[in-house]
Amino acid sequence: MFSRPMQMAVYFCTGVLKDETLFRHYALNVPLYTHFTSPIRRFPDIVVHRLLSASLGLGPAPQMEEAEIQKQAEHCNDRKMASKRVQELSVDLFFAAFVKECGPLESEAMVMGVLSEAFDVLVLRFGVQKRIYCNALPLLGFQFQKVGKKPQLSLAWEPQSPEQDAARQVISIFALVDVVLRADNGTTKYSAVLK
Repeated sequence: MFSRPMQMAVYFCTGVLKDETLFRHYALNVPLYTHFTSPIRRFPDIVVHRLLSASLGLGPAPQMEEAEIQKQAEHCNDRKMASKRVQELSVDLFFAAFVKECGPLESEAMVMGVLSEAFDVLVLRFGVQKRIYCNALPLLGFQFQKVGKKPQLSLAWEPQSPEQDAARQVISIFALVDVVLRADNGTTKYSAVLK
């Protein structure tokens, strides 16, 4: 939950950035950082291995211009981001198939963001995030407001019988709500609604 909002690490050529404070690894709290896998699987691993080897006097230093190294680093970043996006889409697709096969599924969820006509929840049982749109709920109405800097949605639910009053619910960040995940008809998607 906490790692998702963090900025993704990127490859860069140190010769391009003059400010060494930009080399810092925030989560590990170290001033200089690089990483590689072993066995070597990716192009950045090869570059790091060759640079480490050269710095230890065990091999020649790569003969490449800073601009060329930076261009390769940017390409590796693009590939890494594309790979991450495909992985996320794959997880969504397979979870949608799971919801279609086993659903509807009920779970507690935590509100992670509040917008003017929708809110985002983290479904705690399954670790997925979904947006819930107010116009998809059986509401008499809803109102968005900010209390200080904190966004809130006030929901007025349709009564279940004519003699009942409308139930009111306030949606704010970190509020716990009960949700139902349902497969959308004929698609490979699913939606979330409040229970």
